[in-house]
Amino acid sequence: MVNYLKHPLDSCRERVRRAEEHLLSLELEVASMTEKQANSLPFDLDPNSPHAVINVGHPPETFAGVRSGTLVGEIIYNLRCALDYLVYALAVLDSGSPQNGTQFPIMDAAKDFASRGKTMLTGIKAAHVDAIEQLQPYKGCNWTRHLRDLSNMDKHRHIVPGGGKMMATVHSELATDLSRIHGAFDRVAKHPHTGKSVRIKVHISAQIVFLDGTPVIQSLNEIKTQVIDTLRQFESDFQ
Repeated sequence: MVNYLKHPLDSCRERVRRAEEHLLSLELEVASMTEKQANSLPFDLDPNSPHAVINVGHPPETFAGVRSGTLVGEIIYNLRCALDYLVYALAVLDSGSPQNGTQFPIMDAAKDFASRGKTMLTGIKAAHVDAIEQLQPYKGCNWTRHLRDLSNMDKHRHIVPGGGKMMATVHSELATDLSRIHGAFDRVAKHPHTGKSVRIKVHISAQIVFLDGTPVIQSLNEIKTQVIDTLRQFESDFQ
């Protein structure tokens, strides 16, 4: 079998690339959801001149399905794997041979890192253990805590739950210069008196959020950036 891994951290990097692919898919999923919301948004045209849009309601559904949660889980899985692969590579580098049971520890207390955490770092020299310790939640590193909690939920309980925020603004060409409206979806409505077609612009501001209100895509991008920075932190040790 061909070995495509030319650098000890290539496996880590590939996991990050896969997470980036899923992030793009998630962004496309949200974009599709937003367009469906814009196309199903109920509204009326005011029968009084200048016939502005009135009675704007909510879409009959959010269009956010299970797939969004599945993609979130796959992103988290790959980013978590990248850190575990890093620890495995460090153990090989420092000890000269593969070590069993290695894992990137994410601990809330120093005593847990000193006991369970260090057993996950078998074969790794003190300097590298110290560097990993600085990435622990009890050291104030919040992104690793967030990554661990999301990963544990997705692996052991269920698809990571979430919600959404949506705000819609609708404009009629009879009341607004639509050339000034950017990033909106085109729709057509009937004139309240003549029945003729009236151009409409629907602007949707939407995002998916975790249950605590944290924006999903922004949070995952931040975790991804931190994982990349962590890999770079150790990269020179493999030269």
